[in-house]
Order: sequence, then C-alpha cells, then structure tokens
Amino acid sequence: HLHGNGTPDPGGPRRGSGSGLRRRISRVQAEELLARAGRDGSYLVRASESVAGAYALCLLFQRHVHTYRILPDAEGLLAVQVSRPQGRSDQCPPPYPTPLSFQKREAFCMLLQLMKTRHAKLGEPDLLSVFVGTWNMGSPPPRDLTSWVTCCGLGRTPDESTASLAHDVYALGTQENPQGEREWTEHLRTTLRGCTHLDYKQVAVQSLWNMRLVVLVKPEHEGRISHVNTASVKTGLGNTLGNKGAVGVSFHFNGTSFGFVNCHLSSGSEKVIRRNQNFVDILRLLSLGDKQLNAFDISLRFTHLFWCGDLNYRLDLDVQDILKHVSKREFEELMCADQLTRERQKNKAFLNFKEEKICFPPTYRYERGSRGCYLWQKYKTSGVRVNVPSWCDRVLWRTYPEAHLNCTSYGCTDDIFTSDHSPVFGTFQVGVSSLPGSKTGDTERARIELERLEAIVKTASKSKFFVEFHSACLEETRRSSENDSQSCDVPGFLKLGWSAKQLPKLLPVASDVDYLQDQHLLLSIKSCDGFESYGECCVALRSPSGPLEQFETFLSHRGEEMGTIRGHVKVHVPADYRRAARSKIYGWSTKATGPELSLCHHFLLNFRFQLTLFSCETLSASSICLLN
Repeated sequence: HLHGNGTPDPGGPRRGSGSGLRRRISRVQAEELLARAGRDGSYLVRASESVAGAYALCLLFQRHVHTYRILPDAEGLLAVQVSRPQGRSDQCPPPYPTPLSFQKREAFCMLLQLMKTRHAKLGEPDLLSVFVGTWNMGSPPPRDLTSWVTCCGLGRTPDESTASLAHDVYALGTQENPQGEREWTEHLRTTLRGCTHLDYKQVAVQSLWNMRLVVLVKPEHEGRISHVNTASVKTGLGNTLGNKGAVGVSFHFNGTSFGFVNCHLSSGSEKVIRRNQNFVDILRLLSLGDKQLNAFDISLRFTHLFWCGDLNYRLDLDVQDILKHVSKREFEELMCADQLTRERQKNKAFLNFKEEKICFPPTYRYERGSRGCYLWQKYKTSGVRVNVPSWCDRVLWRTYPEAHLNCTSYGCTDDIFTSDHSPVFGTFQVGVSSLPGSKTGDTERARIELERLEAIVKTASKSKFFVEFHSACLEETRRSSENDSQSCDVPGFLKLGWSAKQLPKLLPVASDVDYLQDQHLLLSIKSCDGFESYGECCVALRSPSGPLEQFETFLSHRGEEMGTIRGHVKVHVPADYRRAARSKIYGWSTKATGPELSLCHHFLLNFRFQLTLFSCETLSASSICLLN
C-alpha cells in the first residue's frame, strides 16, 4: 500500500522490506489509516476485497474517504469505478494526491491523451528517468538493497507513492567492492527484479581493481542503446595503481549521448590539491564517447554526463562543531566548510558541473553496524588519524545548454550498515532526442550559418587561430579560416575575431525540425601552428528557422576556464520542413506548476497509455481518466 503524502504506515511493515505492497488490507483498515493521516490528498492503494485482480484507490478529501475501484476489462484497460461515501450526493474528487483546479486537471488529461497518440505513432520516449548511485562498500553487502534503489532514507526523497516506480536507467557505482563483476551485477538485477518486477538488461560493466560501474536499462529500451563504450583511469601512486581512479560507461540512447563516471579520489583532509588533480587527470584521460571528439575532454562529449563516487572531499571544521550542526540538521552551515563546494566556487574542480542541494547528514565515517554514531578516530600503527564526518560520497552532473535535466531526488540510505559509508542516490528526469530521419539528398537542405565570432582566450601566444566545428548532426568536422582580427588589450589574453566569410556554412545530415531543435555545436579554438586547442564550448541550436540567435559562453580546457566566446547562429530550414515541431513532454511540463507536474512525470515515465475521457460534463467535474 502506498501513501500519497509520504506518511509511513504506522502499523504496517517498513517500505523497502519487500512485503509492503503484498500485504492485504481491508477497506476499514484503509479508512482508519487515512483518518489518522488527517490531510486532504492522502491516499492509499490496496488490493480489492471483492474482485480478483482489481485494486482500490482510497482518497481522503474533505474529511471523507472516497474509493475508486480499478477494474481490468477485456481489452486490458483499467476502468475506474467511483464509489461515493454514504449519504453524500456531491461528486467525488479526481484521483490525484491533492485537489486540482479544473484547468490543471484538463491540461493533465490532455497531456495523457497526447502521449497516448505519440506513443502509438512513434513509440519513442522524450523523457527518461535515470537513477545514479554511489557506495563505498568496504565489506560484503547485505542481501537487501531495496532502500538504495528505491531512494528510501534521508535527504530529498521521492513520495512514498512513487518511490518504487521503475527507472529507465540505473547506473550504480561502487568503491572497495569485494564482490566480482558477475556476482555484483546479478545481485543488483535481483534487487531490481524484486522491486520493479522487471528483468533489467545489462548495458555494460566496467571495473578497476575493486571499483565497479554497472549500467542497467529497462528491457523495452534495450534496442535503443548503441555506441556503448567503457574505460578506466588509474590515479593512485603516480597514476600507476588502480586503488584510486575512475571507471566510465557511455552510450547513445536514440539520438542522445550519455556518460557515467564512477571515481575514487585521494583520501585525507589535507589532500585537496591532489583530489583536484585526480579530477583533471580523469577528465583528460578517460577515453569515452566519440573518438572524433578527442579535442574535447569528457565533460563536453556527452549530452548528459553523470559523475559519482567517493570523491573524498572533507569538511574543514572541528569535529565537535560538525557534530553539533549535524544534530541540529544545520547542513547549510556545514556546506560552507565543505572542500568540494569551496573548490567548485574557485573553479578549481568540477567546472560547470551541478549538484543538488544536500539535505542529508554526512555519509562518512560511521560506526559499522549502526547509523547512530560517527567513528571519527581511526587508529593506525602510525598513530590516531582523525576522519571528521564529511560528505565524501557525491553525485554531480553536467548537461549541454538547453538540454532538459531535472534532479528529482538526492539523499542517502539510513538502514544499510555494513560499511562506514552510507549509499547515496540521485534520480533525474532527462530529455532525449530522436534519431535523424533519412539523410537529405541533393535537393534544398537545411544549413547552419554563423555570423562574426569573437573570442577572448587566455594565452601569450601570437599565433593565428581557427575554429573547429563538431556535431552529431554534421556529416564531418568543419573548420574556419584563420582569424582576421587579433589584439592584446589585457596582458596574457588575446582577443580574436572571425568575420562571416571566414566561417563555413554547416550542412546537417537531416533537415527535420524535430531533429534539429535538439542539436548542439561543439566549438574548439585551435592554433594554426601546432593545432593545439586553447578552449572549447558547446552551443545549442534551439530556434531553427528563427532570427539570428546570439550566444555568449565560457571557454574551458581540461577543466580550466580559458576565456569567452560570442557570436550569432541561425538554422535555415527549407519550406518543406518547416512544419511546427512537436512539443516535448518536458517542454509542456516546464510551464506547469503544482502537484500534477510531479505525478504527471511519474506516470509518463512508467506506463504506456490508453486513455478514455468521460463526457465533457464529467470531465469538468472530476477529470477521471483511464490508464493502461
């Protein structure tokens, strides 16, 4: 049974134990539980007492419990039958976690109808749900890892009603993992099978010593995965030992590239600079993604890049002060002393990466066997070493400009005690694009035009420079002529310029608007002497056939900020291809607010839809929809 307001069942088993959804509960018990919850919008799903294979949704609204019986019909649809409380003649509210206005309910139902049609015609998703987890294990894991993969614990966690819904992609990184690849992968697949009743398919597994990265995907998406790559980098003891380093997996999902990195960086409170260098080495040396993008580090090779692991950044604060803040849940005050946060603010590490706000206690160093005590003193032959409680285990990400990514949860478990680290999880709603249609022939085709480019680059070189253009939508790499203007107004920086005639016209492989609006250009400024890159960036093509779009963005190279670049870009699309681009799920939903947005996303990510709407009169009153 599930609670819509996130309140656990006071008398039932702990969610995540594997028994909560299978326990029988009567209508009387359901009404008692909801009455105890005491909030409009609380709801509970239970097996029907009278109809085999059916379910009942009980909703607390205006202090009365309304019941919706969900019946399977001959076509496999789920028909919703409404029961009203005795003595009440007014219509029941719709089955939503909280009451919604008619306009929002109607928009929600229209979106489901749109999705039903889109799936029937295209069969391709616009939005994926991605789970990213990291855990320094240290010893054999417990048999039950349900709380980790269902994001149950502390921090920003999903609502109880949606926590066990299956994600499309699971990427699970571990450090100090004593299990072998095959044993560990099967352990994870068995856990997911128990939670989701799906047999997840392995995309890839990559290991470096006891470091593992396992990527699994829903069986229905297996055919959409291509271009799978794996790699590893050693950063321990002069970059020769694999006790520290990183493992990575990359792939394409239809027309969108994904990269996942799991790392274990140098330990010790005093080794901040070493950890920063570890990051740069991984960024530069991890060989993932398209080999034609070697001029770019991995932070620019993927539409969506997720980076997790035991990063080992510590809190620069006295241990007693840390414990005092933790006891009061004053995490924002502690973040001011977080080494990773400080290094990111100084652009010394994880340049242009993002991290969700941390609302959970430090995940290291706990006493094994419980989560009630931090064991911050470590006794060694060389003496006592202090390991202050810290957020060593993190999940960060970087995504192309204008690409959709929304973090939906970020937290840690509180019931897995076999390690001195708590497992950490993050979940994301991620926009994906379709593959291009048939390639354009010799007829009129779309083209990408750039007007004058101007760049400021950190260098003392007096060489001439050119711009190299890469994109998944281009048949080949193109480059400009050498710059036609150059000046040094600030010592150590060059101001470079290219006029329109120095810049190439870029021809995409397809002229379809749906395809082009999701594409990006990667730019690299290179020396005409040694062809060395002095800065790279990414530019979105979001307004095909619109006016000239001005862009201005930072240049970076090997994790360091190198300057800025600005210019104008326009995509010309032939008249035959100028039909309106179909709206994306996330394009629609970003304009919505309120509880229907979260519920809508969970529905869209986990179900195929068949939708029937009642008469207009009924729709305006309750907007009840039928879902497959």
